Amino acid sequence: MTAGTHPAPGGHVVLAPHADDAVWSVGGRLARWAAEGRRTTVVTVFAGPAEGPADVSGTWREAADPRVRRAEDAAACAELGAVLVPLGFTDAALRTAAGGFLYSAPRRLLGPRHPADARLLEEVRAALGPLCAGPVTVHAPLAAGGHVDHRLVREAVEALVPGRTVWYEDFPYRLRGRDHAGLLPRAEPLPAGAVERWLSAAGRYASQARAHFGSVPALREALLARARGHGDGSDADGYRLADRHWLPAAGGPPARTAEGGRDPRRA
Repeated sequence: MTAGTHPAPGGHVVLAPHADDAVWSVGGRLARWAAEGRRTTVVTVFAGPAEGPADVSGTWREAADPRVRRAEDAAACAELGAVLVPLGFTDAALRTAAGGFLYSAPRRLLGPRHPADARLLEEVRAALGPLCAGPVTVHAPLAAGGHVDHRLVREAVEALVPGRTVWYEDFPYRLRGRDHAGLLPRAEPLPAGAVERWLSAAGRYASQARAHFGSVPALREALLARARGHGDGSDADGYRLADRHWLPAAGGPPARTAEGGRDPRRA
């Protein structure tokens, strides 16, 4: 956590496994909160330096370059008026042990946690504890798609603030029924101005837009398609664009994250 940086009392704390997760997944609400003068903090958990001396340029790991991702994250959060708190944990794509990477291919990131990550859950939980304490609303990922880092954040939060967590849908991963077991959906309308600010900020993650969608315009279309899908199709009498999140169902069982997943992107 950046020295001297703490979430504002009574505000929103959005926990993002990686740079782009908060703005892509919750950006419409981030923009709306800013317009309403609400205090907002984005905590990017796996924003630390790469491990080991290996050169990853020209490989699939290059998209996880922490210098690029942190710069994009800072620009996007500044545009939305959110305080950014990057933590020092290393992205799973760049974690190493015994001179080698823990996860040998992108699909491995969606499978079982590597034994070398055994202590990481407790470390993440300890780091998030002070940031989730006090009169704040915590927003955390459902871990749709089963990415190991998303699962770590969800599992850490489940033990910290189970009763006051708002769960968001990790974009662009595919949402499955098991991801929201024991939870109920709620749609929040997105004003046109908030949508424009969201899409502009989302485009700041150009490296990820190219990696997953081919271009920033294609990313914008995908985000708009999701917002349309969550809206009710109305105009001034309702809301055409919306964001959907999930809240605990009264008396429902605690939701648990499946270990691993398949086919997460391009839902």
